[in-house]
Amino acid sequence: MTIEAIDLDYFIGSKAILSKINLEIHPGKLHVLIGRNGAGKSSLFHMLCGDIIPQQGNIYLNGVELRTYSKSQLAKIRAVLTQETTITFPINSEEVIGLGRHPHVTDVVKDKSIVQTCLKITDSIEQKEQNYSTLSGGERQKINFGRILAQAWETPPRYIFLDEPVSALDIPNQYKTLNICKHMAGQGYAVFMILHDLNLAALYADTITLLHKGKIIKSGNPNEVLTLENLETAFGIKARILNAPEGNFIIPEIIGESI
Repeated sequence: MTIEAIDLDYFIGSKAILSKINLEIHPGKLHVLIGRNGAGKSSLFHMLCGDIIPQQGNIYLNGVELRTYSKSQLAKIRAVLTQETTITFPINSEEVIGLGRHPHVTDVVKDKSIVQTCLKITDSIEQKEQNYSTLSGGERQKINFGRILAQAWETPPRYIFLDEPVSALDIPNQYKTLNICKHMAGQGYAVFMILHDLNLAALYADTITLLHKGKIIKSGNPNEVLTLENLETAFGIKARILNAPEGNFIIPEIIGESI
C-alpha cells in the first residue's frame, strides 16, 4: 500500500517545472516536502493528489495508475488540504467539517460523532456555530484541517495531503496540528505535507524530500537531507546544524547568506 511516482516530468510551455521525479509515500510515515518558492513543490503536490497529469511518467496508488481512479474513488482514499479554501455561501464551522464526510456512505450518527471529535481535537468547539466567513485566517485553517481529518476518518491506510497546514497558525497551534499529524501517521495513515519551516520539518518528519528547480536533491530521513551542502544548494544559505537534545533531529540555524 503506497503511492509511487516514477520518472515524472511536467512542463508549462517550454519551461520544465518537474524533471525525473521518483518518490514514494508510505502509510505510517509523515513525509515533508521542502524547497524554495518556485521549486515545483505545489506542482508535485497536486500531481500526487491526481489534480495535475504529468507529461511523462506514472503515479501508482496502491499498485493502480492514479489517473484511472475517479474523483469519487479518490475522495474515499485521500483527503487534500490546499492553501486556500473559498466558501461563498453561508455555512458554519461544524458544517464545514461535516463536508469531509460526504464521500463516505455512512450513517448520520457516526458522521456526527466524527465531526464532533474533529472539532474537539482541533480546539474548535467554540467556533462550531460561527459563520465560516467571520473566522480569522488561523481559525479557518483549523476548521479546514478538521474537515480533512473527518474525510480521512476511516480505517487506514488512507492518505492525507496538506499544503502548508500551519502557515496561518500561532506557535501553540502549529505544534498541536503537527502533533495530530504525527499521531495519524502512527495510526497507519500516510501524511504528506509541504512545510517552509525547516525546524518543524526536522522535528516531525519521518521522511523529507528536498526539491530544487524541479528536481529532487535528496529524499530520506532529516539527518540525511538537512545537511550544510544541501541547504546551501537548495536555499542559497550558510547554516549551522545543531543536534536536538533527543539526538535524532537536526535543526538548521541561519547565520548568513551564501555569496
